[in-house]
Amino acid sequence: MAEGPRNAQGKWRWRNVPLPEAHLGGLVVGLVLQPFAPWKLFSASWLGHAMGWPVLLAGVLLAIWAVMAAGRVDMQAPNQIVARGPYARSRNPMYVAWSIMYVGAALIVNAAWPLVALPAVLLFMHIAVVREERHLERRFGAEFEGYLAQVRRYI
Repeated sequence: MAEGPRNAQGKWRWRNVPLPEAHLGGLVVGLVLQPFAPWKLFSASWLGHAMGWPVLLAGVLLAIWAVMAAGRVDMQAPNQIVARGPYARSRNPMYVAWSIMYVGAALIVNAAWPLVALPAVLLFMHIAVVREERHLERRFGAEFEGYLAQVRRYI
């Protein structure tokens, strides 16, 4: 039985949390542009906090749930398909979580530029996801094809 997000030595399996390079890049670009060409989302910054913190928290909770659902499976070199928890509804809940957190962060800092960059972020993320799916299809064959048929890519 899987023991949650910790590995056999009792440590977090940090490798199961994908590095959101596209998301980090989009946020950096958006936040660097903000001082040079200010573009606020709200006239009152408290609105961004009121909306952004719950969105950010939702993303964090989804990411935690996804790590817990992966359990002892090494997501960098999986020996099985994870189809429990959020993986029963989305093949990529951690990427969805990063996207939700990205939007929450943009709302909190009251900056429109990160949201302008979001389509490019999502495109780069999608390219990475398709690459990962091809690898999993080669590795697991018909089992992964069945998972593809039953579970959506994102939401």
